[in-house]
Amino acid sequence: MDFLHPRRAGAAVLAVGLSFLAACGARSLVPVSANFQVVAEFYPLYVTLLNLTDGVPGVQVSNLVPTATGCPEDYQLTPGDMKTLMGANVFIINGTGLEGYLGKLAAQCPQLKVVDASAGIALLKIEGEDNPHLWVSPLTAARQTRNIAAALATADPAHASLYRKNGEAYATRQEGLAAHMRDVLAPAPVRRFVAFHDSLPYLARDLNLEMVAILEPAPGQNPSARELADVAVRVRSASGQVALLTEIDAKNPAAEVLSRELGRPLYSLDTVTTGPLEPAAAKEAYFRAMDKNLSTLRIAFGLDDYSARTTAAH
Repeated sequence: MDFLHPRRAGAAVLAVGLSFLAACGARSLVPVSANFQVVAEFYPLYVTLLNLTDGVPGVQVSNLVPTATGCPEDYQLTPGDMKTLMGANVFIINGTGLEGYLGKLAAQCPQLKVVDASAGIALLKIEGEDNPHLWVSPLTAARQTRNIAAALATADPAHASLYRKNGEAYATRQEGLAAHMRDVLAPAPVRRFVAFHDSLPYLARDLNLEMVAILEPAPGQNPSARELADVAVRVRSASGQVALLTEIDAKNPAAEVLSRELGRPLYSLDTVTTGPLEPAAAKEAYFRAMDKNLSTLRIAFGLDDYSARTTAAH
């Protein structure tokens, strides 16, 4: 399968390897001047696309992986998904090897235009594997935004200036959010944490935080009793406090066990894999989630007192 690989060089955003083909199977593309259909792999990319296509006439944006699924690791395409992709002009994927279904898609829909939003981004590795959770950090999410905007401008040249304008505006907002989060957390007395899934390495790097351990050895796999005990020992032996971070849409009994064992609270972050699909509500979903995450991190890292904040809210 051919991919669209936009890459940023210096301050410019270049479209590299943009090998555009027709539609899936024998079906021809809907003309760009008519209904231009763009499919996002999953929710954070859907939110990005809503912002990049704002005010662009004739564009229809849809989300593929159901929001109830969350992160699409191990996701398998359904017949309904294939039907959706057969009618699409462009399919935006996260990349980084997250899409185990690409082999099936290539076989059944060899001419689909695919945009890899991770192209040109330096990836972190966990246990020797590329970490796919770029969007969880606003700074790396901004790089994905610019990649997507560049690819859309090439795919739909009649509206290229609008895609570039929207992309630069949204990416700049994401970068500003990253800087704000970093500045707010700079004086935090606690800067270390245990994560219960591998979704936080990019956020930790970009906010100058230290991840002591990842409790979940693989997606959906709980740690063994020995692994759990080893993490508890590492936390107890660490100099200074270590926060325990999990995800709002994750059910992790091991996190609760470790919390009880250490006598420390769990703090839940929103990784923006679920949310409203209605465009007016979804457009600001990323910033709402990150604002809430910042409030949670302020408490987890000792800048705010939870009881004081909840009392003030009432």
